[in-house]
Amino acid sequence: MPRVVATVDQLAALVHGRVVGDGSVAIHSARPVDEAGPGDITFVESERYAKQLRTSPASAAIVGPHFKMMYVGAADPSISMIEVDDPITAFLAVRTHLVATGKPRWVGVHERAYVAPDAQIGVDVAVYPLAYVGDGAIVGDGCTIHPGAVVGEGCRLGRGVVLHPNVVLYPDVVLGDRVEVHAGTVLGGDGFKYHLVEGRHVKVPHTGRVEVGDDVEIGSNCAIDRATFETTRIGEGTKIDNLVMIGHNNQIGRHNILCGQVGIAGSCKTGDYVIMAGQAGIKDHTEIGDKSIVGAQAGVHRNIPAGQNVLGSPAIPVREQRRIFQMIARLPDMHKHLRELAAQVAILTATFPSTGHDSDDDPTGY
Repeated sequence: MPRVVATVDQLAALVHGRVVGDGSVAIHSARPVDEAGPGDITFVESERYAKQLRTSPASAAIVGPHFKMMYVGAADPSISMIEVDDPITAFLAVRTHLVATGKPRWVGVHERAYVAPDAQIGVDVAVYPLAYVGDGAIVGDGCTIHPGAVVGEGCRLGRGVVLHPNVVLYPDVVLGDRVEVHAGTVLGGDGFKYHLVEGRHVKVPHTGRVEVGDDVEIGSNCAIDRATFETTRIGEGTKIDNLVMIGHNNQIGRHNILCGQVGIAGSCKTGDYVIMAGQAGIKDHTEIGDKSIVGAQAGVHRNIPAGQNVLGSPAIPVREQRRIFQMIARLPDMHKHLRELAAQVAILTATFPSTGHDSDDDPTGY
């Protein structure tokens, strides 16, 4: 892919940073500190990685505002610095800038795609071969619908939405602006709810829908079920990893992070800025407060107040769970000591057999 060459001064202007050292150094690529070489710019998120930077052959580095030059060697002129408030964000911007866009984005409706006659298609939209856009659907400006994606009848897509290959939107799904859904994900399928009637499981029809807020990203092979009657919601800015299951009627807050294989049963509610680590499982009708953290493989069976960090199954506050983990780690030693004590008790019992007297008897025997 074609690349752009820029000087350190030019890159500093791009990210609103301050140059320390030679700003005329030419940079052609941006790479992590352990992979960077001559002509590359790298970044150091914190002073913990300063040692790696000191031995790196990189030509420049993006650092935080309080990065101490002494860790690199202030007398070493070989590495130019760009000081910024957020090194990671600046590095990503520089990396994007240094990689040329290549050929222009294709725009149009491919002849092998199907778009219903009454569907509304905005400007600068790309509908690729074998994509499907159903009756009454609305596709906003700048959307991209990749091959095999299905936009069901009555769906509404905001501006700049990207549906990767084989994404399926069931009818009446609503996506906000700049939503990105990765391959194989299904939004708006029926929830898992049945009634037992005369010895048979009878399906409960799901007539609700799914609404996804602005700037949400959903990974590959996820499933988000439509509500039974009203709406399953995903709040703006939320990021969902691959293989996540979100059941019917859930109300997911803004800017949540849901890691791989998280499973959330029906009718749960999360606050804003909640984090769920991999394989966490949430019981139905559970509420999780703002800025709570659910640890990996935690089993949440009751409400979690705002700001709490829980771990384990059943999930309890992380400090308590860590004490339990420490005790579990000590169990082999405790078992060994218990066996030793039992052996000592057996020896004492054999050496000093019971006299048959009650404990309340006079020890003199009189």
